Amino acid sequence: MPGKSIPAIRLRGQVESEKIEVLFRNTSFALITNLLLSAGLVWVLWNVAEHQTLIGWWAAIIFLIVVRLALLIGYRRRGAASTLPWHHYLTIATMLAGAAWGAAGILFFNPDSPIALIFITITLAGITAGSVASYSSWRPAQYASIPTALPIALRYLMAGGDFWIMGLMCILYLFNVLASARQISRVLDESIRLRLEKQGLVRQLQDEKRAAEQARMRAEEANLAKSRFLAAANHDLRQPLHAVTLFVQALRHSPDKARAGEILEHLEASTRSLEGLLNELLDISKLEAGLFKPQISVLSLQDIFDGLERELRPVAEEKGIELGFVATRLEILSDPQMLGRILRNIITNAIRYTDRGAVLVGARRKKNGVAIAVYDTGQGIAPEHHQAIFREFYQLENPERDRRKGLGLGLAIVDRLCRILDHPLTLRSTLGRGTAFFVQAPLAPEAARLRETDQEDVPARLEGWSVLVIDDDAVVRRATAEVLESWGCRTLTAESTEEALARIERASFVPDVIIADYRLREGRTGSEAIAAVRKAVGAHIPALILTGDTAPERLREASASQYLLLHKPVHPGRLRSALAGLRELVREPGP
Repeated sequence: MPGKSIPAIRLRGQVESEKIEVLFRNTSFALITNLLLSAGLVWVLWNVAEHQTLIGWWAAIIFLIVVRLALLIGYRRRGAASTLPWHHYLTIATMLAGAAWGAAGILFFNPDSPIALIFITITLAGITAGSVASYSSWRPAQYASIPTALPIALRYLMAGGDFWIMGLMCILYLFNVLASARQISRVLDESIRLRLEKQGLVRQLQDEKRAAEQARMRAEEANLAKSRFLAAANHDLRQPLHAVTLFVQALRHSPDKARAGEILEHLEASTRSLEGLLNELLDISKLEAGLFKPQISVLSLQDIFDGLERELRPVAEEKGIELGFVATRLEILSDPQMLGRILRNIITNAIRYTDRGAVLVGARRKKNGVAIAVYDTGQGIAPEHHQAIFREFYQLENPERDRRKGLGLGLAIVDRLCRILDHPLTLRSTLGRGTAFFVQAPLAPEAARLRETDQEDVPARLEGWSVLVIDDDAVVRRATAEVLESWGCRTLTAESTEEALARIERASFVPDVIIADYRLREGRTGSEAIAAVRKAVGAHIPALILTGDTAPERLREASASQYLLLHKPVHPGRLRSALAGLRELVREPGP
């Protein structure tokens, strides 16, 4: 449908602009016509009319020609920011010119000179007809023909005798000219509208074609990135898993207890490496699922710096480089956990890729906020890699995928967290001279500093607690039960909701807490299982959900369940803390 490609208001504005352009374009021809016809009229009437009146009339015509010419030149030379209503000024000048021509029909009406009368009548008729071509694009300017033709028509009617017929013909002629002008104006308006709509549709098709091409290219790039991502993740997951398999086999055949202890240390290191990779993969999935919700508060940058210094200084000292933090009193608005993660990843990355020298962290007040900077004296990053380093699993100078050099996810997480917090992230780097990352955060207003007091961890006592474990993986059920029983808990395990309900009834088992995997068999979920057990027992039993699913849509579903959510693999200490927190909940009567 016409008009879909261009909004109606915008289209009307474009049509009006085109009509004004046509008005000024035709004005130059009208000015030449006015000059020639006025000179001819003066020549014909020179021996008939009074010279002083004739010259004065012609001077007025010339003056109005000059005025309109000046308006035409001004319109052509106007700047893009000009807001002057040039077309209104031209319309007024045109109406005055029409009145000046109409005055000739009264001033020089001489029945005794048929030649002069005929010439005046034909000249005014020509000027009136010319207005159709010159001013039909702009309706207000069309009415200049009225003061041009109407005075001589009235003069003919006033002359009496046979002249009244000429007067009547002049009036009819004027109406015909005005009707023709309106018709031409409508046709011109429609043709301009159709042309603009056609151009708009062509541009829209071209834009859609370009957008489709860009979407195709982005899809291809995303597909390639996904392939690279999966290949790298597959490699990095298999490495520690391969090591775990070998260490387990070595442990099984090792009679030496000292040797077995050493193997256990290596086994634990491999599982930590695997856990670290899975946690970073989980963070990427959480970011894609939109589960990171910033909790903005007033933060002391010095507190953030102190915590990072305590955590990362041993890492820098182990590598033999200096890690420095510039003291600051600045306070900002940000999320403490997310900002800490951003700076930790950047600093860790800087330490990893700096062989000698130092890593310096500081902050400086800017006009529009606070710039937190991390400088290093490393090898620097070539300009062609400045965008690529923020892609998942992209690492410079690590083709062998050495896990000691990281997993290539740190800066990808930094980039996404900065976008969530609306903290602009910039990078400056020179090969051979080091790199600087800048995180821009808003300056906190003058307000009391909000501090969170750290609570000391109290060892959780879980002896005698009854725990129901629902998981469709037999190995996971057995491992979870072993850990819980080592803490003094009574456990009951089941692979489905139905089995859990049946075993609870047979054993008269009333759980103090429920641990359920989110995704069970046959499309069931842990949320449904918890609700069914609560209904059967008749109590609002505290519960937590475990999930190993990293698909963004699954994470959103699990997060929306309102239960405490932990992501596999769960460290036993984290599980114990979560259970201790749940134990504080008081049972409430169920439905």
